[in-house]
Amino acid sequence: MVAPVPPLGSRRQALLVGLCALFVGFFVAAELLGAKLWQFSLLGFGPADFGLGAGERFVATAGILAFPLTFVLTDILNEYFGRPLVRLFTWAAVGVNLLLQLVVQAAIRVPAKSFTDGVSDADVQSAYALALGQTWSIVVASLIAFLIGQLLDVQVFTWLRRKTGGKLLWLRAQGSTVVSQLADTFVVIFLAFVVLPPLAGAKAMAASTAAEISLTNYLYKFAIAITITPLLYLVHAAVESYLGHEEAQALVREAHPNDPD
Repeated sequence: MVAPVPPLGSRRQALLVGLCALFVGFFVAAELLGAKLWQFSLLGFGPADFGLGAGERFVATAGILAFPLTFVLTDILNEYFGRPLVRLFTWAAVGVNLLLQLVVQAAIRVPAKSFTDGVSDADVQSAYALALGQTWSIVVASLIAFLIGQLLDVQVFTWLRRKTGGKLLWLRAQGSTVVSQLADTFVVIFLAFVVLPPLAGAKAMAASTAAEISLTNYLYKFAIAITITPLLYLVHAAVESYLGHEEAQALVREAHPNDPD
């Protein structure tokens, strides 16, 4: 059962709309940015230093710059509005992304016009397609993985919340994130590069390679989940300040009526 919509114009409603906009926005941004790969090291250490392959630098999609913020927003939404709203916003984010893909593909196909000296129309067209174009297997895999990860996250978050009596915010937030992102990471890599490509006549990646990439990406997401813990507490404090302590706690009780007293 979805929680009742807050009264029009109330601070609760403004908070809900704001969180929804940020959640959908960061997810869509992560999907659009996902076509770009970048290299990095962790304090000078690379995969080879951790026994994760021969590479000297880690490789991740630029979408990882926006995607971790959905972790925080998922936990905030779950804390103050409950699982039904998280599920609803998750489906909304997937729906918006699917509709946006139609617009992006149409934008890629319309002919480009360059007004920059030394840059041809073809250069602009090629760059635009390279920056925003993603294969159908990556789009489908990322959406399926996102759904699985989100649904798992809300289950683990709520279970840990009940086990801890609403205490230890860091534990339920990070516990739900590290579990959900384990599933998300392996699902998206194996679907996008092992399972789906053969359906389109493309060559599948070796399962061992996919497992190595998945583990590397998961370790990076795990590190992010730990480092953004202060941000989670900061957002909680901002919500409490905006709503007022009593109103915020009332919202939490309404969102989790079955919690132990």
